Amino acid sequence: MTTSMRRVLELHRGSYARNPFGARVALVMALDLVCLVVAAIAARILADVSVSDRTFLLATAVLAVGSFLVLQATGAYDLVTIRCGAKTRVSLLLSLGIGFAMALVFYYVVPLPESKEALIHAAAVFLPLFLVERKAFRFVSKQVRNRIVLVGMSELAVSLARSIEARSDLGLEVVGVLSGNDEKDLPSERLVDGIPILGTVHAVEKVVSQDLADWVVVTSKQRSEDLPDDQLLSLKLHGVPIFSGQALYERITGEVYHRSLRSSVLIFDDRIGMTLFERFVKRGFDVVVALAALIASAPILGLAAIAIRLDSKGSIFFRQTRVGRFHEPFQIVKLRTMVDGAERTTGAVFASRADLRITRVGRVLRRTRIDELPQFWNVLRGDMSVVGPRPERPEFLDEISERFPYFRVRSAFKPGVTGWAQVRDGYVGDINGFEHKLALDLYYMRNWSLSMDVSIVWSTIRTVFSAGGV
Repeated sequence: MTTSMRRVLELHRGSYARNPFGARVALVMALDLVCLVVAAIAARILADVSVSDRTFLLATAVLAVGSFLVLQATGAYDLVTIRCGAKTRVSLLLSLGIGFAMALVFYYVVPLPESKEALIHAAAVFLPLFLVERKAFRFVSKQVRNRIVLVGMSELAVSLARSIEARSDLGLEVVGVLSGNDEKDLPSERLVDGIPILGTVHAVEKVVSQDLADWVVVTSKQRSEDLPDDQLLSLKLHGVPIFSGQALYERITGEVYHRSLRSSVLIFDDRIGMTLFERFVKRGFDVVVALAALIASAPILGLAAIAIRLDSKGSIFFRQTRVGRFHEPFQIVKLRTMVDGAERTTGAVFASRADLRITRVGRVLRRTRIDELPQFWNVLRGDMSVVGPRPERPEFLDEISERFPYFRVRSAFKPGVTGWAQVRDGYVGDINGFEHKLALDLYYMRNWSLSMDVSIVWSTIRTVFSAGGV
């Protein structure tokens, strides 16, 4: 293989496939479409809707597109949701609620006499069909497992194998790993960290041809092994799925495997930044949510202000300098949850759940996230976004960046009131906790979508009402 081709494969080794589960999600979407069409036909018959075939097809198309958008926004096509019955039911009920509200608006615009009755019949047919379809899909998925061979022994290979073993719902099974370039260097017991060693990396074509594996996942360290690019390319051209270990790890865990992250992955990754249109969409979402949150929470903020004033001396609001997009400083606004002048003697330190400086009312406000509500004013000002990495203090920036080289990449996004890392990992009590935060933030940045923001906001709302804190 030529040097240029080898270089191309090296640069794109991290992107053999961005979504290893894309085929399964596409199948689920196709099955959902069948359920929608059946529900629409049943509704027309049961409600005896007297419209032309052309109008019926148009209405069905609008229903299908609207339903897919709502289901996507509520996370119905997330792999975890697909494989979890409880999450499927929650997503479906939320989708039906949103869809019903949208349908009412539509029927006021297009007032057909039989339309409301048809809507009820369509929902009554679609609901059981959808639940049966998803249950059948989960049953079949458990019976059909994709066998994986890992190419290259590394920390990533071990972490990926353990993550797959912990997620039996994924329908994946690691059959072994191919390690090194010489059979003489392989360990005699042919087992490393519980993973069977099937041979050297040059045996990948043989392993697949013997029907021992369905997927090939590249987990090799950079330059530590001379990968058989010719074999990998040949397998790919013959339809064998070949995935990057980092990409698969991301999909399974919801975080970036940053320990083997290279600059080239970030430089050539077009998912790190946002297009002008995407920034426009995200800003529109921010303004709508921030306005709604401030209006809806006004009574709560009033009661919280009274409680703070009665509980301890000091101001109601707390202002502090944080760094925003590209490290531009701004003043964040929160409800005061600590004693007045908490850092006069300690200086800038990391806060934690058990911080002794937190007041009695402050603990309640933090646990329910009510103290974060004034930050929606920062969102309206443009300092922050509703969803994004947590805003950090400038005092800690240099120390964190020195420990974690890719930490500054987070500044490409505005900091958020809530975020993927906050929902998944909660508070960070010291600098050591930032390693996992960084992995989660990078995942969010590389996989951002409006539906992901909606899902994170929904998860935050559920956390607030369960008083679990974030």
